[in-house]
Amino acid sequence: MKKSFLLFLFWLIWSPTQLLAKNLQARLAYATFYAPGQGPYVETYLYVLGKSVVFAPLSNKKFQASIEVTLIFALNGEIKYFDKYNLLSPEADDSLKTSYSFLDQQRIQLPNGKYKFELSIRDKNKEGKPYIVSEDVNIDYNENILSISDIELLESYKPNTTENKLNKGGYELIPLVDNFLPDEVNSIKFYAEVYNAATLLGNDGYMFSYHIETYENHRVLDAYTRMQRMQAKPVSALIKEIDISMLPSGNYNLVMEARNRNNELLASRELFFQRSKVPLLSESNGDYHNIEVSNTFAASYTNKDTLAEYILSLTPISGPEDNRFADNQLELADLKLMQQFFYSFWEKKNAENPYMAWMKYKQEVDKVNATYSAVNKKGYLTERGRVYLQYGPPNTVSKQYNEPATYPYEIWHYYKIKTQTNKKFVFYNPDLATNDFELLHSDALGEPFDPQWQLRLNKRTEVNKDFDRTKTKDQYGKQADDIYVNPH
Repeated sequence: MKKSFLLFLFWLIWSPTQLLAKNLQARLAYATFYAPGQGPYVETYLYVLGKSVVFAPLSNKKFQASIEVTLIFALNGEIKYFDKYNLLSPEADDSLKTSYSFLDQQRIQLPNGKYKFELSIRDKNKEGKPYIVSEDVNIDYNENILSISDIELLESYKPNTTENKLNKGGYELIPLVDNFLPDEVNSIKFYAEVYNAATLLGNDGYMFSYHIETYENHRVLDAYTRMQRMQAKPVSALIKEIDISMLPSGNYNLVMEARNRNNELLASRELFFQRSKVPLLSESNGDYHNIEVSNTFAASYTNKDTLAEYILSLTPISGPEDNRFADNQLELADLKLMQQFFYSFWEKKNAENPYMAWMKYKQEVDKVNATYSAVNKKGYLTERGRVYLQYGPPNTVSKQYNEPATYPYEIWHYYKIKTQTNKKFVFYNPDLATNDFELLHSDALGEPFDPQWQLRLNKRTEVNKDFDRTKTKDQYGKQADDIYVNPH
């Protein structure tokens, strides 16, 4: 399942007041599969939040929402698939009892290629322009290569042989159109398919494994690793589930791999997800007391203030648990435990040479402090510093400090961030008096996404009373939209 995101009000969990506008809210995800003898296809999953749409009265005295959906897949500028239809909610007896949500799934057969996928949705019971979002979709299946489909996250599944859009592999699959797994979710359920094993491996079979790894450094978590021997078939449908009740908060990849008897990697797939886990009190202090650091580089840091500064500089590349532990230790100021934590942190990053890993990172911290420090704030604690240290230096930076109608801003462009490509970050400085630019918007996974970022950038001169509008009016010297679309 590629990219699951909340359209038009992405950070709903952090901005509950925006619900008052009753904007249309929906989550979108998609996944690609392959049907032998028929070819590849794409499944789109659209999850509409019922409390965000208008339920209109029907002739039978019930109420129903109606969403106009347009799907377009274009290849090299040419439209290869187009569909426009109305998505209807279940009928409601009471217009005040419509907090439930509803799901739409489409299955679209398309040949291999790199497509531009565009989705447009509009609440037909409310005046306003449609919301539009576009994504790059790469379909690449070869009958001469063993391959794995995209991974589809599941809310639930059950055996069902009745033909319908939700059925695959003899099961009815209810997709989970979200890659954010909160504390109350105790397992991650998912579906995938393996293709062409019978043709390529014959009776040899193969080893199939799946695991969870940290997103930042791809460290495999052994407690969340599973393996099984697979019989070679033309298509193998796989429904799996991993208990994540004890998985800490953080960013992760769910990874699937197929290997031959020589342990050679034949195919793999991965899916990004976020976990939010409230730790038990007993888990909040880590287990660093037994680490011996007397003969390590960490033991040379005997000044508590210096070591505290170094530990604080790890914030941009630390997970929630490390940051929580670091905060506790900085308050306690226990030198030995600080040394143990610091050494353990870098040993996990590079077991062979943790000191070299720290020195390489420290050089980057020094650069960030020299460039992005603000009043009473070190560079690594600013938004630009955090992004630089977390993702590395951007490939291009466009600085616009003197546009007539906007706050000073910068647009950073990354060609590649791990498995993500063509990602942008928009920073701006609304207070004008400091060098502390805030992160206004980004299309990278796990970062704040704001479809109205251009309006907020122009708030210096333009007052917006239209909650549905995402673009600014034409203004002299306006460049933000062009720079964002065509970074330079």
